[in-house]
Amino acid sequence: MTRALFALAFLVGCQTAPPEESEPVAALEVATPEPLPADADEAALEDDAADGGVSAVRPEVVVYVTSWCPYCRQAREYLAAEEIPHRVVDIEASEAGAQEYAARGGTGGIPLVVVGDEAIEGWSAQATDELLTAAGYN
Repeated sequence: MTRALFALAFLVGCQTAPPEESEPVAALEVATPEPLPADADEAALEDDAADGGVSAVRPEVVVYVTSWCPYCRQAREYLAAEEIPHRVVDIEASEAGAQEYAARGGTGGIPLVVVGDEAIEGWSAQATDELLTAAGYN
């Protein structure tokens, strides 16, 4: 029973209530996607992807975090190390960010990693990698 509870806690990640004492989190640089060249033909790029080719048009990656969550830190560090262009939204620092988090499927667990229309609540490097690969990032 204890192992099952530990596994559940690991898969869900942190909850949105902060611990009583939290360490300051070092700011991480957020990678931003490079814009397509002005002469890029998006339809041709999408056709290439449909034919099994690599597409330059990939869905946006957003990670919803809090400053005190260690799993959020792991998610941010993973995306930075893999050089995945992503946007970080601190759901406690912004009311708009909290609303966006809820609208994207957040139910209290963090981080919430969103790739296009797919989301993973809680942190799993393997699940995130599978989602990114399916979206054409790896």
